[in-house]
Amino acid sequence: MPSTLLSPDFSARHRSQELLEQFPELAAVPGFPQARILTEYVLGRRSGELDVSGRATEGTFVDAEAVAGLPHEVLIVDDGQGLQSRLLSEIVPVRTYNDRVDEVRTVAEVADQASAIDDLAVFAPEAQEVWAIVNAPKATQALAETIAAVQAHVTTIVVIGRSDSMSRAVNKELARGFARVDVSPGVGKHRMIIGSRPLSSPSLPSFPRHSRIDHPATGPLQVRAHGACFSGVKSDEGSAALLTALAADTQAAETRTAGVQTAEAGPGSPNSVLDLGCGNGWLLAAAMQVTAADKGAGVDVSKAAVASTRETAEANGLDVETILADATDVQALTGADSSVRTGGQDLILLNPPFHQGTTIETDTAAGLMRTAAELLAPEGRIFTVYNSHLHYRETLERVIGPSEQVARSSKFTVVRSLRRG
Repeated sequence: MPSTLLSPDFSARHRSQELLEQFPELAAVPGFPQARILTEYVLGRRSGELDVSGRATEGTFVDAEAVAGLPHEVLIVDDGQGLQSRLLSEIVPVRTYNDRVDEVRTVAEVADQASAIDDLAVFAPEAQEVWAIVNAPKATQALAETIAAVQAHVTTIVVIGRSDSMSRAVNKELARGFARVDVSPGVGKHRMIIGSRPLSSPSLPSFPRHSRIDHPATGPLQVRAHGACFSGVKSDEGSAALLTALAADTQAAETRTAGVQTAEAGPGSPNSVLDLGCGNGWLLAAAMQVTAADKGAGVDVSKAAVASTRETAEANGLDVETILADATDVQALTGADSSVRTGGQDLILLNPPFHQGTTIETDTAAGLMRTAAELLAPEGRIFTVYNSHLHYRETLERVIGPSEQVARSSKFTVVRSLRRG
């Protein structure tokens, strides 16, 4: 597999090397190979030495004047490390969009010359030749929504990712909005799939997606999901297991307290529910219905998830506050504009991720547990679901307080934790 798009004698090769030599510290950072490929592609297109597919033009006539300044502007989507934005901003005006707020901060620190936008729906460039560079997401629906949002405003979309994860679904989604779709040569472990010649009447999907999730504890509930939202309009198995356990625990608590008159809500009837990592909002909505909670709050690091939760709540007529923040950052959750308060949450739900790409990682789960411990009210409960092989119960005991297993299968374990007295 070649290590570059550019032949040694190409002028673009020399320009690319000169540029990369200005930033030797970037070479060891994850994401550098993709940033280098994109830099070579832009410079090669400008010099007329590469065609739209990233292959050598090899004597084909190229209007040098027409291509010399292309593209006039670039939009880079989900550049997690900020390297693409940093390098390309040296040769073309760059705007950036990231779904995750932690990546927004990273790009701002690494590529301070680039200009960030908060919402793809408001992207309306004035330049004539605008390209979008999209880092291939895991979910095809995430790519589909991105293409739908920008297709009318760009002349080219370049999707870049690992060759072994770039399926034909990428070609299919690009073909909905572009008359031409090309696959670049592989460079190292990566390649590009490029859509060009935008269609005047594209067949693009609309978002959010609409569906219903039916669970024995709640019956059918409306659900909305944007493309980058984890699990889409479906309920993941872990969330379903947590809800089943919560419903059983709530019913048992109501049975124990039946006939007891009290001015305060009992353990089975929280005033509020907080979901740290709310996804599409179905679990939060279902938990509010099961427990008869009046209010809910959903926190997520993903803009798509926060929008999905908000729209799911609206579809079910629920009073839910949504917070776009890193759920491991207590200060970010308890700001002046938030109803979430330290020591004030009656019921907290945790379904922490345990993968970062293909690598198992538990730091995020530990951070969520620490946040939950700080936010939990004195008589509150935390319900955590996790893959059974992870054995989080001891960590929950240490970080939060007394923790009891309330459900377990070969896949998932659900634990109820109480605040340490």
